[in-house]
Amino acid sequence: MGLTMKTTALVGLIVPILFLSSVEPALGCSTDPSTDYWGNDIASTQRSSPLDCCNDCTAQQGCIGYVWYHGTCWLKSQLVGKSYSPGATAGYLADMTAMCGSVQSNTDYPGNDIGSTRQADASQCCQDCSDNAQCAAYVWTAWAGGTCWLKSRVGVPVASPGAMAASTTRGQCGALQTNTDYWGNDVASTARAASSDCCADCVAHPQCVVFVHFGGMCYLKGQVGTRSTLAGAVASVVTSQCTSMEANMDYVGNDVGTTARGAAADCCADCAANAACTVVVWGGAFAMFVRGRAAPTKFPSPQAKFVYQKGWFTGSYNMVTSLQGCQTQPQATAGSIAPFHEELTMVFRGPLTIDAIAVFQPTNGAWTRTSSYRRASPASASNLVFLNNANPAKFTGGSPQGFATTDGLGFSPVAVPFSGTLQDASNPSDMHGGPGIATGAEVNILQPARCSADSCLGSFDPTFGLHGWAGSKMFVVQAQFGAGGVPAMWLLNAQVVRANQYGCNCRGMADPGGCGELDVAEAIYAGTSTLATHKYYLNAKPSPGHDAWTTRPVAAPATFVVILDEPSGTIAVQEFAGGDFDFFDVDALPAASVNALM
Repeated sequence: MGLTMKTTALVGLIVPILFLSSVEPALGCSTDPSTDYWGNDIASTQRSSPLDCCNDCTAQQGCIGYVWYHGTCWLKSQLVGKSYSPGATAGYLADMTAMCGSVQSNTDYPGNDIGSTRQADASQCCQDCSDNAQCAAYVWTAWAGGTCWLKSRVGVPVASPGAMAASTTRGQCGALQTNTDYWGNDVASTARAASSDCCADCVAHPQCVVFVHFGGMCYLKGQVGTRSTLAGAVASVVTSQCTSMEANMDYVGNDVGTTARGAAADCCADCAANAACTVVVWGGAFAMFVRGRAAPTKFPSPQAKFVYQKGWFTGSYNMVTSLQGCQTQPQATAGSIAPFHEELTMVFRGPLTIDAIAVFQPTNGAWTRTSSYRRASPASASNLVFLNNANPAKFTGGSPQGFATTDGLGFSPVAVPFSGTLQDASNPSDMHGGPGIATGAEVNILQPARCSADSCLGSFDPTFGLHGWAGSKMFVVQAQFGAGGVPAMWLLNAQVVRANQYGCNCRGMADPGGCGELDVAEAIYAGTSTLATHKYYLNAKPSPGHDAWTTRPVAAPATFVVILDEPSGTIAVQEFAGGDFDFFDVDALPAASVNALM
């Protein structure tokens, strides 16, 4: 079969383009219409039909699938980041259609949760996990009628009666390399009928970075040794220790070593094995971070961003001194981000799923994580509690603020773990706000420390009047929005919720903004795809902002970052990919890195 070959440079990556003169009968591949998988291209061919790409992928070393678009087959080493793309067709090699390994009964993989889906049947979780670019494994439990807990890595399996777990090789391990062996360096072996089942075994072993499946056995290896040909063997390198790859990204300097690898995914194991390595760059075209290492010195670029105009802001607002008769008095304020230098709370409205929250504040030359939340099984929070406006005291003149129940819909006298999911509108007849307002269920977050007369401004309940975050701060939220309703997240002066968010408070409604409201990502109209940001403050009218600074993250979570920095006067909202939350999942961030975000 004759062929000619040329190469095309794509921002540092040399992708071979093959022009084939004849077409052999296609091997069996399954296809998905209107589907794309971004990145991980290793070659391309020119074909008039998507079915003709199958042979090309089979013949290409490291190819596990392809995307055909306008006459070009883009051959891929991994299939992650599934998206809707009219005119595109995705194809999968026959042995890749089984995207997940065998299900392990009565097994849990604790931690590393990145989302969840509702499925009554555990077998449906595999597709949900495969459709999520960050998902490497799932655990199904009977909670809420059946829930798939999607996870960024397998972790250490533990016994859990009734739970069912499995991993997907597409996110957890690199491409399956047929007829390939990596000789030596064995650390363990397991008996598995299918090569795809070896991935979970390798990930669960603390020393394993590559496996070879041969003769019904998974040979787990502590190093990526010399590659050789072995008929019938299948090998793969574990990539779960690294974040998802960033295309067209380089980190200049600070090299601690080099290795020769044919694919970007193969670099992860080399970096993980080197104690000094925290980031790897392959070919100048892909970069990835090793999880659990030091904070990155550089963040990826945001997908969307809006920065408010800087200035020196002065004025006053009506501070509530008593809910009885809504008594107020003028409160003067001034500053580079006033009134947002005062204590703030963050409010969330459904339909919305909150996967993770981190709050950072500057201390001793760095930005330290002071509060955090993870929606996992079970949920966990540190120096952060969830409240809403369901306190029955609101019906007798008291503050509606109280701790939220696990589902966010009811009142709890004590702080309890929050499930992370907020429903759409449920009880429009309750006009006191929170879970009963017509626009969807709501919760807000505060620190667990109670207010005192000399530590908090305004009126507050002695039990549920809690502190917000004052001074400079950065809120980082990983969340997925519902397609319907008017989901939103925004910041309020903590005095607003401590008094009565939908009644007597220092904020008021619309313009002017009083003690302050910063809409981070708000769907203004039901069902629209865009999200707005607006800044309401003091006597400003009209309020600055943008009605469509970004779009709803419906298909997968996004990471929203809000920076309020007094020294620089910065107030900015940014949106990153959902997986980029990993960059912020550290105890402290270098000041220089946060300054670069501004």
